[in-house]
Amino acid sequence: MDIRIREAQPSDAGAIHDIYGYYTKNTYVTFTEKNPTVEEYKNSIIETKKAYPYIVAVDESDKVVGMAYAGQIRHHDAYRFSVESTIYVSKDAPKHSGIGTKLYVELEKRLSEIGYKFMYGVITDDNIPSIEFHKALGFTEVGHFENIGYKFGTWKGIVWYRKQIGSLTDMTLNI
Repeated sequence: MDIRIREAQPSDAGAIHDIYGYYTKNTYVTFTEKNPTVEEYKNSIIETKKAYPYIVAVDESDKVVGMAYAGQIRHHDAYRFSVESTIYVSKDAPKHSGIGTKLYVELEKRLSEIGYKFMYGVITDDNIPSIEFHKALGFTEVGHFENIGYKFGTWKGIVWYRKQIGSLTDMTLNI
């Protein structure tokens, strides 16, 4: 499978809705319980791209097979150089094909070019594949919240992973 990374467009909202919807309905990977509408995804793409990258992985036919984006970690001004990153790959995409790595490497590159300093990943604490993925890309664990989310009748915890992606001396954001 030939994978290309490109900017997400509002027209990708339907595919993103379907990719994320699987995880919402069937897994603890996200604590979201109700998948947003396609229109909400369109708006999210537009709003996110005002300050952060929002990218998709597409196959040879331009079918979206994964997405990654970043967003504000907290609303206080002092957090402006840190982002929470999000990545999802279609359940139908071939496993261990490098799609997730390509997305995250490109997301990191774009965030670094803008001037962000830290990427944070928030992962369900028993999602070993995602934890190993983040570690392989240079993230380290910086926090663990046990039993913070309740979904499908079960309490789940989260772990926070962080990676420094920029110099702490240049305090300019190129948004």
